[in-house]
Amino acid sequence: MSTPRDQFIDVSGLKLHYLEWGEPGGEPIILLHGFLDQCNSWRPLVNLLEDRVPQTPWIIAPDCRGHGDSGWVGAGGYYHFPDYVFDLHCIIQSLSAVKCKLVGHSMGGTISLNYAGTFPERMTKLALIEGIGPAGMQFSQAPLRMRQWITEVRARGRHHFREYGSAEAGARQLQLTNPRLTDATALDLARSGMRQIPNGKWTWKFDPLHRSTSPQPFYAEQAAEFFSRIQCPVLIVDGKQSPQRQRSEKQQRLAALKNKQFAEIEDSGHMVHQDNPAALAELLAAFFSD
Repeated sequence: MSTPRDQFIDVSGLKLHYLEWGEPGGEPIILLHGFLDQCNSWRPLVNLLEDRVPQTPWIIAPDCRGHGDSGWVGAGGYYHFPDYVFDLHCIIQSLSAVKCKLVGHSMGGTISLNYAGTFPERMTKLALIEGIGPAGMQFSQAPLRMRQWITEVRARGRHHFREYGSAEAGARQLQLTNPRLTDATALDLARSGMRQIPNGKWTWKFDPLHRSTSPQPFYAEQAAEFFSRIQCPVLIVDGKQSPQRQRSEKQQRLAALKNKQFAEIEDSGHMVHQDNPAALAELLAAFFSD
């Protein structure tokens, strides 16, 4: 079990943080977390994955902008999916990696599929964990969604902080959201994902702007165009008990993929890498070595 190193890069003036395991060389495995999550969420999985591959892999786990220890956008800015894809490309470029393997959970899966469709020649393997993109929307929804975004940003902006008396209180909140989290894991995530503010209270590190509705709808037809350009093998992973598993449009969306396989992880909901990291590590190790 290797110790991760904290690394930072500058992306157009924005500080991005990532954890790095193993020694640089060859193809890195890049792990992209989900919405309001953080790179430290991958630690249990990485510890198990390192035991299941022939030699210690080179693993990179970024904090997406506005999450964890990465910077927030400046005043007047916002967060859009093209920004996340741009950040991922800058990280890969900074690693001098010609090709890589991508693992994306939830929002990280959407970032990954967009990147893999944009730069298919850079991908050797892609694993999407509960990460095939949000439910598809119609063009007719765009104007009302834009209006809702403007209303929420003007009304709340970055002032929608939820404060806690301690990191332990934050850990209990995480367990309310995901009851499968152990006490130890929840506390680890709270301690790495929270910061203490001047009044002595604790709050999450992510930018509160994320709590507002994004102005850009997700269009399934557009996602299919990215899927159709992906050339590498793709592993689609669902949690057995996840409500996402039964989405009606799933098969239609994934039909555009040329080389795909499916897997379900027992004893897990949407947060597969937290709920059953051992089973996920076995699955990924086999997928990467195939």
